Amino acid sequence: MDNNQMQNGNTNNSYQQNNYQQPTYQPPVVIDELAHKKDSLPTTSLVLGIIGLVFCWCFFIPIILCLIGLIMGIMSMAKTKQNTGIALGGVITSAIGLAVSCVISFFYFLAI
Repeated sequence: MDNNQMQNGNTNNSYQQNNYQQPTYQPPVVIDELAHKKDSLPTTSLVLGIIGLVFCWCFFIPIILCLIGLIMGIMSMAKTKQNTGIALGGVITSAIGLAVSCVISFFYFLAI
């Protein structure tokens, strides 16, 4: 390169060409926390059903817990209009716990 080309700015070097694009503005992402909020009814139903199954040898406490768990599970399934796994599991464990607790209580009263 001679001095005339350097002074006039007629070089063909790529670093002097300004062919880059400026970044475009992207708006911030807004997350609706209320839409992602977890419902506690199915979880409570499952927990109460499991507690009712574990303590089925007690007499009235698991019957009450399983009834509450069964009602909460059915309410959760009716509210969401779909059978979620946790809600369905809560209904099943509560129903089994209720049945086992009632049978054990029935045989206990027959033995007395």
